[in-house]
Amino acid sequence: MNKTKNIPPFLGGVAATLLAVSCLTTALAASGKVSYNFSNVALNGETKITAGADITAANGQKVPGTILFTDAAGGKTNYLPIRTVSELLGVEIGYDSATKTILLGGQPAETVSGRQWTRELKDGGIHYSWAGNPAQEYSSLPAFRPTALPKDWAVYDIGTSPLSAPNASIRWIYQKNGEGTLTFTCYRPNNRTCGETFGVDVDTAALRREATVQGRSADFYQIDGRTILVWEDAAGNLFWLSGTLDQTALEQIANSVKEVKESALPEFQMKNAPEGFKRSASIVTTGMVSETWEAKSGVNSTRFTWSYSRESQAAPKGTPQAVTVSGIQAQYWKGDPNASGITAVVNGEVVLTSGSEAQMSTLLWTDPETKISFRLQAPLDRDEMIRMAESISAK
Repeated sequence: MNKTKNIPPFLGGVAATLLAVSCLTTALAASGKVSYNFSNVALNGETKITAGADITAANGQKVPGTILFTDAAGGKTNYLPIRTVSELLGVEIGYDSATKTILLGGQPAETVSGRQWTRELKDGGIHYSWAGNPAQEYSSLPAFRPTALPKDWAVYDIGTSPLSAPNASIRWIYQKNGEGTLTFTCYRPNNRTCGETFGVDVDTAALRREATVQGRSADFYQIDGRTILVWEDAAGNLFWLSGTLDQTALEQIANSVKEVKESALPEFQMKNAPEGFKRSASIVTTGMVSETWEAKSGVNSTRFTWSYSRESQAAPKGTPQAVTVSGIQAQYWKGDPNASGITAVVNGEVVLTSGSEAQMSTLLWTDPETKISFRLQAPLDRDEMIRMAESISAK
């Protein structure tokens, strides 16, 4: 956002002294006369606020567009609501609730007492950057994850950090009956900024609320129906928990997060994948293993995924059909083959088409001996998926 340095005389002193409209009335009236909506306001010759007209604040309330203060000696000073100054002059504003400070030029990256990650809330974003000692390289993935989830929530997927920051982060994704998503991410100290952007019109600084996780200060945000909880531990690991649950529920889940040290899962392989499919991605952790297989023909791509975990895996919504996999009771949910797929277009040309989540059928089963749960998702028919599942065996 452009910053304007030369402020017209009419606005002289505004940046230094202007408070919210609701704070002005009693303070000024004690020593002079206050008039509302007395003046027009023009910017570069164009009228922006008309005398006699109110303006609408961000919360929908009507407030005076201008305020004129006449002191005891007859001197006159004009005031504008600070957000109006922001909009007229292109100066970003923010508010630090902890220090009760109005920030002209936005919220800078701030060092938070007791933390090793700086916090930057500006341009509609929430970003955290490592500010401690130089980050080290890691030989294995973080082992942190929630150990207590609300009823019916189960693990759906996992993700890891990009190749540019190997083993620096892990993401666990949970679902409840095929609806809603809860995401937990652990970031080790690294040189990448962690965060999200929600749109330049979102005042993330004003939306931040204080929270507590495992006795340490945390940040809670509620933005467009989403809730986010961010905190760090004494070792400098940053944790990010987001979903649609309320603050109390997120804090309960966050308080269950711990480092889960466990032996590696047994290695399994699928011996009878459909013809033409090749493994395109694999994520291996001590708690879950996930593989993606893909078949390509021109711009058309067909994928299926299968995974196994010590934890129960998330089921789709709807009523499943009871089936068996190698004599083990299993559940099958049929996808919708008529659902819309995914099409990628570049410069008017289709460069990729692939199946969507709605097209995927799901097969779930748990080995009664090892207690390991398996999930297969594919845009294939039931018998083909059972045949694939029955070909999975330990290496």
